[in-house]
Amino acid sequence: MHFKWRYWGAKQSKKKQKGDCPVKALTTKYSMLICFLSLLSFNALAEDERVFKNGDYWEVSSITIVDGQWLNYANHLSTKWRDSQEFAKSKGWINGYKVIINQYPRNGEPDMYLITMFEEMATKTQEDERYKAYMEWSKSTIAKLEESSGERVVMRHLSGNSLLREVTFR
Repeated sequence: MHFKWRYWGAKQSKKKQKGDCPVKALTTKYSMLICFLSLLSFNALAEDERVFKNGDYWEVSSITIVDGQWLNYANHLSTKWRDSQEFAKSKGWINGYKVIINQYPRNGEPDMYLITMFEEMATKTQEDERYKAYMEWSKSTIAKLEESSGERVVMRHLSGNSLLREVTFR
């Protein structure tokens, strides 16, 4: 067997005619097929982009309003809450805000959703700067803000918070 292999190898080196080495021809064909399939898979990867593009964050507060307090809470939202949202919007901290009413809340569901939209999360430094700017604008203190929050407890209950992210099709 050893002799035949050498002889065949010697014969191959003498004659360089097409088709003398079927193994080499088969290997070349398979190599070309693999290269071709690889190119097709690269094309498929290029077309395999993400379906969605990230959009704004939506911070959603779920609110349950105490019976008999709709008007009081609506007045709070239309004055103090809206003013603070407009201030944040004027500073570019948020893109917008919404009040969404749950028309037919089932047992345990909130009556209202307060939504604030923004493009990116604030860094620690930005949070500190925003806090200072807001406190200066509102002419308030932490104690006064806490007291105001406590006064709203008789009007509403915060039943939950969510941070959502809008996505749009590419």
